[in-house]
Amino acid sequence: MQSLLVRERLSIQRVYLSSATLTAADIALKPGYRAGVSARPRAGRRTADRWILAALTALALLIHGYHPYAEDGGIYVAGIKLRLNPALYPASAEFIRPYLRLSVFSNWNAALVRGLHLPLETVLLLMQVGTTWWLLYGCLGLARRCFRKVEAQWGAVVLVMLCLTVPVAGSSLFLMDPYLTSRSISTPCSLLAIGACLDRRMLRAGMWMIVAAAFHPLMGIYGAGFVLLLWAVERRSWLKVVALAAGAFALGAMVRWPQRGVVETANYKAAVLTRYYYFLTLWHWYEWVGLAAPLVLSLVYCRWKRWDLGRADALLAATSAVIGAVSVGVCVVFAEPGSGSHLISALQPIRPFLLIYYCMFLLLGGVLVELWLKRVWWRWAVLGVAVGGTMVGFSRATYPASAHVEWPGGAVRNDWVKAFLWVKVNTPMDAVVALDADYIQADGEDGQGFRAIAERSSLADYSKDGGAAAAFPQVADAWMREHRALTGLSAASDAERRVRLREYGVGWVVLQRAAVTGFACPYANGLVKVCEVR
Repeated sequence: MQSLLVRERLSIQRVYLSSATLTAADIALKPGYRAGVSARPRAGRRTADRWILAALTALALLIHGYHPYAEDGGIYVAGIKLRLNPALYPASAEFIRPYLRLSVFSNWNAALVRGLHLPLETVLLLMQVGTTWWLLYGCLGLARRCFRKVEAQWGAVVLVMLCLTVPVAGSSLFLMDPYLTSRSISTPCSLLAIGACLDRRMLRAGMWMIVAAAFHPLMGIYGAGFVLLLWAVERRSWLKVVALAAGAFALGAMVRWPQRGVVETANYKAAVLTRYYYFLTLWHWYEWVGLAAPLVLSLVYCRWKRWDLGRADALLAATSAVIGAVSVGVCVVFAEPGSGSHLISALQPIRPFLLIYYCMFLLLGGVLVELWLKRVWWRWAVLGVAVGGTMVGFSRATYPASAHVEWPGGAVRNDWVKAFLWVKVNTPMDAVVALDADYIQADGEDGQGFRAIAERSSLADYSKDGGAAAAFPQVADAWMREHRALTGLSAASDAERRVRLREYGVGWVVLQRAAVTGFACPYANGLVKVCEVR
């Protein structure tokens, strides 16, 4: 009997010792992953993972497209070009430099261009591919911590890959942009920090959040808030959860109420109010659905898992519900259009929903595999065709006049881009160009950024420079003056254009093709023409 007990004790010790060195492959065989257990895969499996992630990255590029100079991408590219050549944008630098002071993004990419001796367009594409791979790698790490079956882990990653350009409620964010921005780096860092927190490696989590904040301070702060709440919820310390939530409201009050003695300029208020997505009360009903759905699904998931917060998946769902509720509460209390201070609105406290959406799609993907997809290949094919085809259609509808993937050195289809390139080649570097204030919304323009493409100064537009004025009050007055001068430029007479533009030293105007003008227009195409102001 005693020898039998000894053998049983030794057997238990062997099981305990083997469980202390579990790999991801071993965890996949266990009944459920527990928070605090490392999910590091074996060496051979890591090599296979890299190749699978590379294939998914290529597929993501083909599905969602690539538009390096569009929307916010144009802002960031202009910043990189200014770092590479400080002589650029002499009349527009005040709208570009504020972004450079807050982030290392432009310096980082400018250093890559110099160090690799490659064209900027090539570096941008390499960075887009690399950050997409890195993002999916971070998603795979979280999926391995949430699901025991390998097919469920990859199903979670595949669903995220298929949905990368899904809008995040009404926050004016995508899961990942089809162009390179500082969020392209801060988001993977945040996902890796969350994974480190699940492993109870808070020092590593803190290091990832520092990197995220260096590239995008605002998203780094919100990512750190997610990690801190995850840490508190995992320990079931509801007092800490309440304290963190109360701290968010207290911080909002500290930022807002002292501003009572500071009078915001009318121009700054006008700039902030152009960003309707800052204010939940101005959202459309379907944007509210996008806000409520992930919170409801998170609570339903927690209830389904019996609120077992020792599980990584339930833990992510519970944290998503908590930080989502806090974000909505802060917006409702402090971010109102008629508020005496709009500083909280400009900080966009709804942005933690970016990470909430990642958690939602990861959990939905894993559950979808476990309940329906399983290992049936045609079901996976149906999912890929249905979701991937929808996202391709969404991308083509968003950028109808541009190539789906704008390869470096590829043929230019967009007539507006052709005009911008003509300006780049045929005007002096210190030229100042005027375009309609809302040119980015013009038919066939596709959100392409003039400064990033033409490398010339331009007067402030409504869309992107309005965002700069809303974020940086010091440029609001200049934005309003220039924006007024550009409003209705294509419909104005030549005499009115001269009066409006004289004080800014404008030498060239980019007008819509139908605009009536007596100016000499050395370049024109089907949508736009470039004219010299005389």
